[in-house]
Amino acid sequence: MNIHVVDSHQHMLVPNDIFIVAAYEFKPGLKQYEQAAKKVGMTPERLQYSVMVKMFQDPSLVRLRAGNTMFAIKALPKRVGFVMSFNADTAPNYVNNMIEFFHAARKMGFDLLIAQTHSPEIIRLLKAAVKRSKMPGVTSRFDSQSRLFLISTGERRA
Repeated sequence: MNIHVVDSHQHMLVPNDIFIVAAYEFKPGLKQYEQAAKKVGMTPERLQYSVMVKMFQDPSLVRLRAGNTMFAIKALPKRVGFVMSFNADTAPNYVNNMIEFFHAARKMGFDLLIAQTHSPEIIRLLKAAVKRSKMPGVTSRFDSQSRLFLISTGERRA
């Protein structure tokens, strides 16, 4: 089976397929699940897929889709959202999907988005999305110690 990212401008995947691709593509997560997967007799990819789907089903999350990327936001106090993304799109489209997501999050009332990442590639793409977003007041900061990426979606609201 050949599992790979799919350009959303050519083909929109069903959500289940997005999670399959995301599970195979997220290499830091695979290392994390190797031991547990071995204990339960499944591949790390399958275990990671199951965890992703279970997390995404949490009824307390706000769920959005842009292209072949699924986003989930856990709303926190003071207009803050903790973000997870599950990507199966190409890198250029992923950047555009993030920009679309920033706009949607802002419209839903989020002033600050927080994402934890272990991938230098994702950090680079997040920075590119913030730079290209053209939203007034959008800024970002990355804390390398905690691996947290903070994105202001614009001027803070009361």
